Amino acid sequence: MQKLILFLIAAVGLLSISACDMLTISDDALEYPTVYSKIELGELQSLNEEYHELNNGRLCSTLNEYGFTGFSEILFVNGQNPCERVNRNVVRIEMTNTDTLLSAAKRVLYKNREFTGIQDTNRLRLKSMSPQPGCINCGRPDEYSANIEWSLTFENQYIDLAEVLGTEITVFLDALGVNRIWGNWYSNFKIPDFVNFGYVDVQEEMAGMEIDLLPFTGIDTTYIVQPQDLQEIPTKVHYPIERNNGEELEIRTCWAIPISYRLDETFPGWIAYVDIEEGIIVDLVTRFSEEENFFSGQKNKSVTFDRLLSL
Repeated sequence: MQKLILFLIAAVGLLSISACDMLTISDDALEYPTVYSKIELGELQSLNEEYHELNNGRLCSTLNEYGFTGFSEILFVNGQNPCERVNRNVVRIEMTNTDTLLSAAKRVLYKNREFTGIQDTNRLRLKSMSPQPGCINCGRPDEYSANIEWSLTFENQYIDLAEVLGTEITVFLDALGVNRIWGNWYSNFKIPDFVNFGYVDVQEEMAGMEIDLLPFTGIDTTYIVQPQDLQEIPTKVHYPIERNNGEELEIRTCWAIPISYRLDETFPGWIAYVDIEEGIIVDLVTRFSEEENFFSGQKNKSVTFDRLLSL
């Protein structure tokens, strides 16, 4: 039976683990996983200008550092978010008819598909729609508040029934149309052709794994994962994660494996993301909601293992 090697890939905020040099083939030499590199500033600025020209200067939001819709502080003038500028031209017209907002948002997302990754608007599923109140006739005696914008949030992207974590898109619209876009989908990233490591085998190997609790609970000790901590059925997901100090973003197809923690009911346990092709632990994050898992895993969670696991 194939060897199963579980280890954590170095990422922002992650501590070292033992024997992490056992990979003998560079990730960059492989077709999988797909890796996006940060764009050089001058090129990113040109791309951002192209993005705004495409939208006739209506959008205040920028591209992110990989060239997708979102935001990047390096594109902020004097460090200020352009959507929060004091002199930003806010359309202060009350919006009473919301029937066309969904179709308008979809049209703009498709128009910007090079940056949003939306190739088929039929795949977009609306998660929430919220009014954004603001003042009308601001500073005058007849000033009043009304809904001058609406925000539409679309659910995470799915490919072959597997969720792509961290891909919610939020679109803001005023009476003149879309004025900002946060978030993106990914198109044409590599997905493994086969599942080399099934979740049952992976769960069996994770029993006995030692987790450093210090970065998760503040307690300087380790927790040994027990078989009864691994009873829930994992799901398959596509997991974007930054690496090389945030210089690159890669997308891996993983089992999202819940791990229970039985010693303290106030701590919910973990989700381990294990690559289905290479059998490596891509990330280990505190078990909250899926979006919290995604962002906390990239930003501030740490883990160490005392040993490699083999099957």
